[in-house]
Amino acid sequence: MTIYHQVLIDSKPEDVFQAITEQEYLSKWWIQDCVAKPEIGFINIFKYEDYVNNEMKIIDLVENERVEWECIQSAKEWIGTHIVFEISMHNNLTKLDFKQIGWEEQTEFYATCNFHWARHLTMLKDLCESGINQVFQEKEAIEIKKVKG
Repeated sequence: MTIYHQVLIDSKPEDVFQAITEQEYLSKWWIQDCVAKPEIGFINIFKYEDYVNNEMKIIDLVENERVEWECIQSAKEWIGTHIVFEISMHNNLTKLDFKQIGWEEQTEFYATCNFHWARHLTMLKDLCESGINQVFQEKEAIEIKKVKG
């Protein structure tokens, strides 16, 4: 199973690529506490207190076109999934096709993650279009605690 979202962004492909590969920008739309480098084989780490510990190995990187991560540490259902960002042009906008590939089944956790990917991709779009940090720690804490119960 695959989670799939397509987002049209009024920004240059270079800006979108930077936002999905560089620590400074990933921390402004996904999780503030992260370590990331745009380098094949590097393991990006995304953490939030004791609730989130995602480790994503970069397995494909084509500048301004494609990024693929393999999840090697996270919630059980995420391990082994692949997160793919594909960037292209659509009219005068940047088109981002996002996929999380390899879900074993459509569970409640799948549905929750699908919703939250859409939410974070909206934050990515807003960051790229405005340049304004979209991560507000208090709000993210509430959302993460909701998911974890």
